[in-house]
Amino acid sequence: MQHEKLIHSLEEVRGANHLSDDAGRLMQASRAHNTHYAYASMLKRFDAWLNGRSIDDVTIANYLAFLEKSGKAVATARLALAAIRFRARRNGSSRPDGPITASTLEGYGRNNPYLGRGQAQGIEWEQADAMVSLAASQGSLAGLRDAALIAVMSDCLLRISEAAAITLSRIRSEKDGTGRLLIAKSKTDPMGRGTILHLRAWTMRRIAAWTDAANISLGPLFRPVRKGGIVATAALSSGSVRAIIQKWASAAGVTGRVSGHSLRVGSAQSLVSAGATLPELQQAGRWLSPEMPAHYARGQLAGKGAVARLRPDS
Repeated sequence: MQHEKLIHSLEEVRGANHLSDDAGRLMQASRAHNTHYAYASMLKRFDAWLNGRSIDDVTIANYLAFLEKSGKAVATARLALAAIRFRARRNGSSRPDGPITASTLEGYGRNNPYLGRGQAQGIEWEQADAMVSLAASQGSLAGLRDAALIAVMSDCLLRISEAAAITLSRIRSEKDGTGRLLIAKSKTDPMGRGTILHLRAWTMRRIAAWTDAANISLGPLFRPVRKGGIVATAALSSGSVRAIIQKWASAAGVTGRVSGHSLRVGSAQSLVSAGATLPELQQAGRWLSPEMPAHYARGQLAGKGAVARLRPDS
């Protein structure tokens, strides 16, 4: 239903311009599922606020002001604007925003740089490894699964949706004991070109411990474990992946706002601390621009910057 609302006039476009069902299906696939869901949610709120108003530059600027007054982060405003533009493109309309919206959004960001929930607490490599060891030491099927999940996500800077979608056919062992993971499709790769990521030998051993104990060789890698040690055939949900991360982060003493993004953020921070450059970090996390990884690792980057390297202590 939400996706129908997202492009609620697609049927009108079909009728007016003879858009085929196949073309409509391909239009739907032009954005990753999670992006569609986020846009649909944003547009539902925007449409409720509109209450009959026309959609133009001034109206959108007023909506951004409403979001700011409601305490929403500037990222929320940017996402709302992206959703509004996306629907206009889908409907064959010109961009409804203009210079007034642009100025309003700029002021939003300048006046409220810390508005919203803030960045998720990063779980760096050492903390992630501690979580893995704790989960594995539990001695249960679920513990072995959780250990493998956390290790894979930390190595590969995965989003929770990417971790939930891993199948055994996407993992390859190398002669030196390390592994390779193929991410066939992701938020920043909606066309499915694919990316191959490195898995440590330690992580491969965690995967083997889980799959051997669960007796699985095909299909989803990470699955629910039912009562009595029964392993399901379906994949874990993204929500379940998030809950596992939060559970073991708490057990390992990680404080702050832990989210499904915490392993990704923490690995970015650890990479910079270990000497990775911003382009290397961007490649490892598959970010399309350096803005987000630079934000995640801004403290570590400052510690590696020119002043930190070149100015001596007094």
